[in-house]
Amino acid sequence: MGKEIKIARYRNTPYTVNFTTNGGMKTYKWTGVKGKKADIKPIPEEVVDWLLMNSICFREGELKIIEDTEEAKQAVENIDDKEAYENNSHSKEEVISALEGNFNKMKSVLNKVTNKDEKKFIIDVAKEIKLDSNAKLKFLAEWYGIKQDILFSEE
Repeated sequence: MGKEIKIARYRNTPYTVNFTTNGGMKTYKWTGVKGKKADIKPIPEEVVDWLLMNSICFREGELKIIEDTEEAKQAVENIDDKEAYENNSHSKEEVISALEGNFNKMKSVLNKVTNKDEKKFIIDVAKEIKLDSNAKLKFLAEWYGIKQDILFSEE
């Protein structure tokens, strides 16, 4: 087996990759974020290359490459829509920082998000940290496309 690249799942839902090899099927599973801990797994470089060519999981932010090696940095360079990848794959800490930071900076970051699952993840984080800025909650509701009183109602 060749080199491995660390791949993270920053969203709070599971994700599975089934990779066909000459010996059958190899399954890689991420459980998603638990508390503040992202699920990070090293997978073979050939699987990452296959995902880059045959999947939109990186562009859509479903998985994120941890850029801690030259191979990982090269893999990121090979993503066909790097801008979408950057805009749709935020860690929980990055989301919290954006939500708790300056309102205009938050709007700037969030307006670049195009993936519905990433938007749902951001809303879930806002609920988890009990974001209490009415202006930010109003913006989030409009951005997500659901009325604020429904989106942020007490369950």
